[in-house]
Amino acid sequence: GFFSSEGAPELDPGYHGFTEADLAKTFDVNFPGLGAGSSLKDILGALKRTYANKLGFEYFHIQDLKKVEWIRARVEDPGFVPTSREKLLEIYTALTQVDAFEAFLTTKYKTTKRFGCDGGEAAIVGIDAAIAKAVGLGVTDVVVGMPHRGRLNMLTNVVGKPLVQMFAEFKGTHYDFDGLMDVMESADWAFAGDVKYHLGTSNVRQFPSGKSATVTLEANPSHLETVNTVTLGRTRAKQFYAGNTEEEKSNIMAVLFHGDASFSGQGVCYETMQLAQVQEFGTGGTIHVIINNQIGFTTDPIDDRSTMYCSDLGKAFGLPIFHCNGDDPASVVAAFELAAEWRQAWGQDVIIDVICYRRYGHNESLNPDYTQPQLYKQIGTHPRAQGIFAQRLVEAGVASQAELDSIRAGIWAKHEEAFVASDSYQGTAMEWVATKWEGFAKPTDEASSTPTAVDLELLKQIGIKLSEAPSGFNLHSGLKRQFKKKREDLDAGEAIDWAMAEGLAWGSLLLEGTHVRITGQDVQSGTFAHRHCVIRDQKTGDSYCMLNNLGLGPQEKFIARNSILAEYAVLGFELGYTYENPQALVIWEAQFGDFANTAQVMIDQFISAGEHKWLQQTGLVMLLPHGYEGQGAEHSSARVERFLQMCDDDEDESPPSGQGAEHSSARVERFLQMCDDDEDDIPTFAKDFGRSQIQKANWQVVNLTTPANVFHAFRRQQHRDFRKPLVVASTKSLFRHKLCKSPLADLGPGSRFQRVYDERDPEISSNPDKVERLVFCTGKVYFELLEKRDELGLKNVAIVTLEQIAPFPYDRVRALMEKYSNVDIGDGVHPGNVVWCQEEPKNMGAYSYVRPRFVTTAREGLNNDMVMRYVGRRSAASPATGYAKVHVAEQTALISNALLGYDESGWEQQRPSALLGYQT
Repeated sequence: GFFSSEGAPELDPGYHGFTEADLAKTFDVNFPGLGAGSSLKDILGALKRTYANKLGFEYFHIQDLKKVEWIRARVEDPGFVPTSREKLLEIYTALTQVDAFEAFLTTKYKTTKRFGCDGGEAAIVGIDAAIAKAVGLGVTDVVVGMPHRGRLNMLTNVVGKPLVQMFAEFKGTHYDFDGLMDVMESADWAFAGDVKYHLGTSNVRQFPSGKSATVTLEANPSHLETVNTVTLGRTRAKQFYAGNTEEEKSNIMAVLFHGDASFSGQGVCYETMQLAQVQEFGTGGTIHVIINNQIGFTTDPIDDRSTMYCSDLGKAFGLPIFHCNGDDPASVVAAFELAAEWRQAWGQDVIIDVICYRRYGHNESLNPDYTQPQLYKQIGTHPRAQGIFAQRLVEAGVASQAELDSIRAGIWAKHEEAFVASDSYQGTAMEWVATKWEGFAKPTDEASSTPTAVDLELLKQIGIKLSEAPSGFNLHSGLKRQFKKKREDLDAGEAIDWAMAEGLAWGSLLLEGTHVRITGQDVQSGTFAHRHCVIRDQKTGDSYCMLNNLGLGPQEKFIARNSILAEYAVLGFELGYTYENPQALVIWEAQFGDFANTAQVMIDQFISAGEHKWLQQTGLVMLLPHGYEGQGAEHSSARVERFLQMCDDDEDESPPSGQGAEHSSARVERFLQMCDDDEDDIPTFAKDFGRSQIQKANWQVVNLTTPANVFHAFRRQQHRDFRKPLVVASTKSLFRHKLCKSPLADLGPGSRFQRVYDERDPEISSNPDKVERLVFCTGKVYFELLEKRDELGLKNVAIVTLEQIAPFPYDRVRALMEKYSNVDIGDGVHPGNVVWCQEEPKNMGAYSYVRPRFVTTAREGLNNDMVMRYVGRRSAASPATGYAKVHVAEQTALISNALLGYDESGWEQQRPSALLGYQT
């Protein structure tokens, strides 16, 4: 198999027919350090020193010969691995700092989880050297993503987090517990925090060269490799805001750390590397560092991959791979510095495989002898890398033992001093470090917003630009018709459609100085060919983007980029992009809403919980096409219930056992209710209640029914002094629906986002006493209800749409219940005529979320014991049927029953049809 111990016989000269006599023969070679008349023995010696020593290089798979020769000229240089006293002592000092940190914590907190880098210390020394080299070559910003292994060491010895703060975190004295409890009581929101080996930070570091650079370590969850594209997204955003030139791209560098088992096992690594050369996703090269401790938790290499090396993925992308012996820090530093040079020279990724070991178990409290007894007998007697390197320096005469002991003693003394000082460290549980976010409100601050409406004349000017191609552009005939219709609708001002509302929102934001970016698999045209924000010349294939050519004054850049076919990596990338600067509307659109579940880790660990764990706000918008049109299980539902179930509530604020958010919950709550607005306690409707609700929530979930609300939803994201993720169960069929239009005035002065739409028929709305049935719904089912009601001529049924499902609009719902007070609310046991109608099965959609909140609104707001009536599909495992006739039957039944009800005499029948769900 791959893991044979027999070696490679091809490396023996005798295998190729050479004899001892041949070794004396001379040759003229062009080899660094060798020249004319070099013997075969000398040549073999040079090759062994380069390729069969403490370093291994894989680069002959690279197809560009110039790059191959570039690497070869450097690694075959006799001086490639440093030998000078100054450099070796510099490496020793750095290694001792890394080693002392781990050893010190072992003495103070022997079994406390810290996921130390014991056994792989040289990797931390190496990346520090790589960053210093890169800074010398012009790098000004470094963004690092890494898992828990070695993270604390990285924070202190590379990023520059103070030792005193780190030790305070170990002691649990870095924040004021009583103060945190006071905030929780007074502001009804509190920072949950996270375990120390998940935290990130940013710091400006000074380097011996006199140059400085900002080093940022991304906060990350326990889910290995998830942070990869978040890191790259922030890096790309930094490059964009720095000027978006090739030079600036080169000056801002990403570093990703991996484990050997996760790099070869996690599919997101492939997705990450596939982004490297894609337009608007490439970051000019990433340094990938594999801490190869030759084990994955308790899994041996023979079981965790099929390839020879854990780094073999890099060969698919033509990347150089440098293998290093972790016990030889000088060789490790040489490889890392070469990686930095490669990145700066070629703008491509590079992989460093640091072959080392893990001195303890997966964490310091686990005993690895149970699963790898032979390996850990060897590791138990193996000296630390610092000791090995010290002995080497002494034996080589580089330094005396006393000199090295003095260096180590000085470093240890600094740790002791910081440990004592940490007792009086004054920190805060709610730190706010991102400079570009200064002035933005935390959930505990008083927030503000500005109107989202736009001057009508400006909207018309933007609309004209959105519906015209430049002179000489060969526009598709279909788009010619569409553009003509858009202009006519714009002039009339009465029928703005969904796509135009999107464009007007984005165009107006661009003119206000907000960068707008949308990515996904079909975003330029839209999955349903409604958007066409980038058009193609039918003869030349050239592209043109109207939103980048408004010609109405200064504007920010608009980016619409079709992405690789991967949700996990791309969603993470866009999230990281939002972290860098709040002055951008960043949108990720799924081809179909349920495809977002391949990015569920990103949604759970970052988007849903990031602010609560790390105080990391994001205004990311997720457009998830949703709606039941008979397309089957996979193309109907965005699984909106999952997003509603993950709205934050008390259950997640204090994880048990001190394990942190990732190891305290099996996410059982996905099958329960998890909402931040307590369903049993209706809030006080003070001024700006709606905004305050959103400010304390972890995200917003909407399902919109008007282009006007689409317009305001996008603009509302940027017109507040805080940021929240926005989950949009976006439409598939309303893009061209004859009734889904908005007058231009609903985007103009005096207009705003509507969390709830009251009954839209003036005759019904103005006669609430005549309403006998009140139907609440959300999304496109409204139009089916409307059309059926009109067909039946019903004037006693009011239809209300929840545009914003979460946070729940208690105030608006209460007002409407008061308005339609003649509607039977039920007898406390059986439902009356207040209906929740949805297309989704009963165990899906919004029902489980809204039902208790409707009941609470009636009980706490109106002192009524209401029983909500459910009308929708029966509970099911699959989101939708694949049979067209069954779909039609279900849809017909739910629409009819929502409006007309059924015979409930004696309550012998608990549901109107076998196609629909049971009543309470």
